[in-house]
Amino acid sequence: MKCKNIERKISRSFDRLLNKEEKQALEEHLKDCPLCRTKKEEYQNIINTLKGEDYPEPLPYFWERLQPKLKESKSYEPLTLWKQWGIRAIPISLIAVFLLTVAIILFLPNNNEELSQSGALLLRNLNPLQETTSLLEGVGVEDKNMMLIFTAMEEKNGTRR
Repeated sequence: MKCKNIERKISRSFDRLLNKEEKQALEEHLKDCPLCRTKKEEYQNIINTLKGEDYPEPLPYFWERLQPKLKESKSYEPLTLWKQWGIRAIPISLIAVFLLTVAIILFLPNNNEELSQSGALLLRNLNPLQETTSLLEGVGVEDKNMMLIFTAMEEKNGTRR
């Protein structure tokens, strides 16, 4: 047999995947071939090194420190989930309310349009400035007296027109 095939069989022999005939052929080849014997010894050393101790010993007082921490583990609080969602929901709901009010203002027609007095006069083909012109044109006695008082005050201050 070739040494390459034997090397594969050596690997399979450690996994116990060889039948009786293959085991016998492997043993016969190992008796005659020193290279394959050294390969088998190397594989055996690797496996022994890897096996070592299956489970390493924990540090002192490991269990004494671990057990209280396991008991301390936080229990699931559904209230915290609501708090998280509540904090996020406040700005989102404010934005939604703002957008809703803007949409209502912009898209709903305003049917309650009331006309001002000047608008109503214009629709009836009347002059809306009629009352104001009469107020401006009419200079009464009180208005003349007030004008005299203010001009007298201006003369005392030394300011003239």
